[in-house]
Amino acid sequence: MLPAFVEDALEPSDPVVFISDAVDALDLMPLEARYAVLGEHAYHPRLLVKLWLYAAIQGVYSGREIARRLRRDLALRYLAGGGPTPDFRTINRFRVRHRADFAWVLRETVRLARGAGLVHLGVVTIDGTKVRAHTSRHKAMSHGRMVAEEAQLERECAAILAQMDDVNAAEDTAPGDDDDGSGGLPAELRSRAQRLAKLRAVRAQLEAERGDRLTPQSQKSFADPDAQMMRTSDGALTYAYNAQAAVSADGLIVASGLTTAVRDMGERVPMVTAVAATTGAPPGLVLADNGYLTEANLAMLREAGQRCLVGLGREGKAPHRWPQGPETQRMHRLLRLPWARMLYARRKTHAERPYAEIKWAMGWRRVRLRGTAKVRGEWDLVCAAFNVRRLCAYAAAG
Repeated sequence: MLPAFVEDALEPSDPVVFISDAVDALDLMPLEARYAVLGEHAYHPRLLVKLWLYAAIQGVYSGREIARRLRRDLALRYLAGGGPTPDFRTINRFRVRHRADFAWVLRETVRLARGAGLVHLGVVTIDGTKVRAHTSRHKAMSHGRMVAEEAQLERECAAILAQMDDVNAAEDTAPGDDDDGSGGLPAELRSRAQRLAKLRAVRAQLEAERGDRLTPQSQKSFADPDAQMMRTSDGALTYAYNAQAAVSADGLIVASGLTTAVRDMGERVPMVTAVAATTGAPPGLVLADNGYLTEANLAMLREAGQRCLVGLGREGKAPHRWPQGPETQRMHRLLRLPWARMLYARRKTHAERPYAEIKWAMGWRRVRLRGTAKVRGEWDLVCAAFNVRRLCAYAAAG
């Protein structure tokens, strides 16, 4: 029952029309360069970018769901242009394959916004939020249990190898034409060997991350070893990533970042650098909460000539103790000035609004991919979709 011409069924003011035109205005050269000239024609990367951006704005992050809606959703049919539609495998592969290219898409949305007279860098707010990883505490194992499990698997592998030696002594076990590529190893040994290799890799990663702080109770997730235990905004202690964003005065994300560190203090200087790399100009003034407060950060930004206001405690509350260090004391005196208090009062509104829209209006409260590189690409995609959403709202209002 879908109309023959989808364009006739949509109003010109429909957001999907703006999204399609916005993506057509982006320079997607890095994505297009990955496709070979010869061979079978692939789906155009601009089409798949449109599908993912529109789906993220609608709160859909599943390739299967996007493929299903392509058959019945007028907006997605409009983006597809009436031609053949990709299946869910193609849609999912595109997100993983181009995970590093979504940072370019984010920069292009910023360029598009600047062309529209937006992205004012007079005041830029930096903040982070915890996003649940695609794993659970039930997929984790403590270091003490890893050591015991590793010893048990080594004994089982040794027993199977000893049994194989006895069999080899009695018969010829050389692989023939029907060899399945396993090298003649029985299935029970292959599965144990794979588990043992995975266990050793995760244990080594845990020991490298913890160092001197390693205890038998230290845990690591096997489903996503890069994720770390963090406390989210609802008070839950779970595996998560720390997503970072720099927001301009008009509410657009001008730089993004992702870390597995629980605290934000190490991300302030990289985020300021990312703003300059994305926009071509440093921010005039940077606002950040006390999670980014360190003497080293303040001294480094001061030497670079970067103006900043960093909170010494929670908003509306005095610090628990007198600030230590010359840079922190200087910031304490600065925040007592009326103009500094007035500017810093904007921090919470500017910093938290993008996360509120992303988590509740766009429904991105848990990552769908695993591994830092893939999750970083997913976060860049969500930030780009947020910018397109904001541009659409500005266009509708103006």
